[in-house]
Amino acid sequence: MSPSAPKMLVVGRKKANAEAAAQREWELGIDWARWLLDGNVPQPLRVYGVVLEPNEVAYLQTTAQYSRLYGGSGRYTTSGGFFFGKPGMVLGMMAANAAVNASRKAAAKRDMQASWRDVQELPVLATNLRLMCQLPAKGWMSFYYSAVQEFYPDTENWTITFGFQNAVPLRIAGLSTPTLAVLSAWCVHGNGRWHGEPGIAPLVQAALAPRPPVAEVPYDAPAEVPYDANSEILDETPGNPAGGRTTGNAYEDLLRSKLNPEDRG
Repeated sequence: MSPSAPKMLVVGRKKANAEAAAQREWELGIDWARWLLDGNVPQPLRVYGVVLEPNEVAYLQTTAQYSRLYGGSGRYTTSGGFFFGKPGMVLGMMAANAAVNASRKAAAKRDMQASWRDVQELPVLATNLRLMCQLPAKGWMSFYYSAVQEFYPDTENWTITFGFQNAVPLRIAGLSTPTLAVLSAWCVHGNGRWHGEPGIAPLVQAALAPRPPVAEVPYDAPAEVPYDANSEILDETPGNPAGGRTTGNAYEDLLRSKLNPEDRG
């Protein structure tokens, strides 16, 4: 039996179904790890609509939660103006205006802090060269393995984080994480080093564990039929040249097949 998948945060009446789905995806990740550990390569996947590069092969098409890590611009607008009235009223309006501007400035400062943004569920295509994510407003975006500088799969928490040379970090999360983590490790690190990635260690260890023995199905041997050299055995094989009956002796049957029907004994 495969080890249990790490628990996902699930709220609602469908918790049992969600946990069962998580267990299936976890076992699928183990199967991928076992397949690659045995020296195999991923099977090519035929895709339509997406134009791949020469020598590029698609391996997996799924959905995942996409997000990017970056900070806001820090820009904000200030309110102001001329205030007329009694001195007390003017001072009050000036104080309120200052409070509004201070609040906007604090919000802009918080917005400048890097955080995971653009969170959304979308289609993901994994090939031998890149991960591709289909954004509603931008179409397919490519994240090449050759540009990855940091790679942090965290299968225990169902996330994968990629750091790039000239792009903000990418985080992939969701049920497809185990399979994507194994496949991405194989593509990023190479065939000889991928299984040493700490982030996929639970999957690799499960793949290397001894498999439970297959239950043997009882088999009853057919009873032996006594052989009589002088008896004839009915042969219902279509096209039998001996006319549907044999003697049990291959040589004699061959001779009988050469005779005319009226000469056969």
